[in-house]
Amino acid sequence: MSEDNNYLKQESLRAAGYSYLVGDAALFASGMMSGRKHEALSGAMYTAGGLVLARYGRENAERRLQTLQGKLKEYFTNEHIAIPQGSELNSEMLKNEGGITDRIEDFMYAYPSQIINTMYALGSFSMIRSGMKHNKGWDTASGALIAAGALAGLLIPEKQPDPNHRAEGIVGKAWEWVQEKPLRASGYLYMGNNAALIASAFKERAENPQQKSYLLKFLTAASYMVANGLLSISSKDSTSYIDKDDNKKAMEKLETTAARVIAAQPEELKAHIIQQTSGFLAAQPDIKLSATQIASSLTERIRELSTAQNKNWQGNIQQQRQNQTQTAI
Repeated sequence: MSEDNNYLKQESLRAAGYSYLVGDAALFASGMMSGRKHEALSGAMYTAGGLVLARYGRENAERRLQTLQGKLKEYFTNEHIAIPQGSELNSEMLKNEGGITDRIEDFMYAYPSQIINTMYALGSFSMIRSGMKHNKGWDTASGALIAAGALAGLLIPEKQPDPNHRAEGIVGKAWEWVQEKPLRASGYLYMGNNAALIASAFKERAENPQQKSYLLKFLTAASYMVANGLLSISSKDSTSYIDKDDNKKAMEKLETTAARVIAAQPEELKAHIIQQTSGFLAAQPDIKLSATQIASSLTERIRELSTAQNKNWQGNIQQQRQNQTQTAI
């Protein structure tokens, strides 16, 4: 994969959010200009989802690390495991971790596509109601397609295909393709909504060319086309938007932080704490390693820390002896 394509996929959700915002605002304005209040309400509700996607569509590795460090600090505190002075877990940057604002932001960073699909599902019912109230079949179809796309994105679990047991038949292969990235289904169903909006705009222009609200629907459809294309290449897994190298470095820092705390504990408790801590970290949805893998890594890092401490201790002893020899001379 080229660097440009990789960057596009990493930024696809956030870029889709910005593009949706343009279309949502135009749909809201169209409803207000034409007096279709439920259409305007749909635009307003869609806008809320677009804002979340634009703001929380991609989390950087540094913030993810701070979040995990905050959870690790809370875990050690609850388990009465002493955190030594100078630990990264005592950093000022972590002092407010765990507050209600942090938890809300953690949730939004973890589930940006789910939030926008929820808002779109809610807004779609208002669009359907608007279409039925004003006898505008294309608007009703628009709302129905958005509802279908939103529910697909919410209810279909993301599952990578098993290379040793690939699906057979047209239906099986299609379902496997959708499960690999459920937002594909959302994106393509939302594109059907674009066609419905364009048809609705043409009909409005034919019926009342003096009412310029149809121009805003054209703008909505154009913005949605770009956004839906970006959404269709996106993943529901928010961790996939963090650069792999950055994510690896962040995980190494987290393991080193945990290892330093465990290394400071009484020798007879270390093995137990390693197993418990590994289980806790493996249970975090952001971490894609097993408890066994984490335990092995922590054990190795603690061993490295002990070796380094012994070398420092031996170096200090040698320095003290040299100082004593020079003083005696």
